[in-house]
Amino acid sequence: MSLAITADESPAPVALRKPRKRSWLPLAFIGPATALVIAVSIYPVFDAILLSLHATRYAQKLHFVGLDNYIALLKDPSIWDDALSAVIYTVGSLALVIPYALAIALLLNRPMRFRGVVRTLAILPWVFSQTVTALLWGWLLNPEFGPINYASQELIGVPAALLASPTGAMAALVGVNVWSSYPMAALLFLAALQTIPSDLYEAMRMDGAGKIALFRYITVPMITPTLVVILIQLTLLYFNMVTLIYVLTGGGPVGSTQTLALRVLKMSFENWDLGRGAALGLVLTFINLALSLFYVRALRAPQR
Repeated sequence: MSLAITADESPAPVALRKPRKRSWLPLAFIGPATALVIAVSIYPVFDAILLSLHATRYAQKLHFVGLDNYIALLKDPSIWDDALSAVIYTVGSLALVIPYALAIALLLNRPMRFRGVVRTLAILPWVFSQTVTALLWGWLLNPEFGPINYASQELIGVPAALLASPTGAMAALVGVNVWSSYPMAALLFLAALQTIPSDLYEAMRMDGAGKIALFRYITVPMITPTLVVILIQLTLLYFNMVTLIYVLTGGGPVGSTQTLALRVLKMSFENWDLGRGAALGLVLTFINLALSLFYVRALRAPQR
């Protein structure tokens, strides 16, 4: 037995492809827009840094003061009061909106008649802007002619002048914020609930598990990643919220509902102290960056 090797069976030489020339046409199209976005994003940051290091009169930089604006903020006791108000507002809203939104999502996930209509009505508060929401509830809670105050006085003989007291104003503000923002959390919870396989529930029911056990050992672990996303998103939203607070209470009474974000607005555009306003704004920026870093690490933790 012999082996015959012919030239025809040898592999054909592979032709080398010429390197393609890089086309600059895509860069020509996206370049101007990218440059514009970078310009309007980066320039305000550098300008805010410069403003925070100067004494200012309106938008004019007078002279360099270094870190004096930051030191003045640290020595101002009202800043710490505003920080406490921001924490109370944020934590109070989160403590109420999470269980409320989850309860709404569990209800909407059940089979029912007119489920589409019910879901639409459930997310209706999300349609209104913060300004419209604040004006609406400001009228309802008005201590002089508001319907809620009138009904309270007629039914129990005590006026519900919530916006007239520091504690009542904060409670009303938290309640309005929960009413306005719960639909977003409820929709995210609902989407997470609909991804849970029904086989898991059926298997545990066959083992004799009740509703509480199903919720504890299946529902909660499966929606935990979504819960983390909701917590961090709402934390950033509440901590930096300005419009709802400004329109509904204006930070009052006696500064009881004034947060750090609202303080930046008033300091910069009512008192025209742009130097200290920029300094406080940068402090808030670093706080937000820290929260965002925690957000990223919390999202990656379940994957490790």
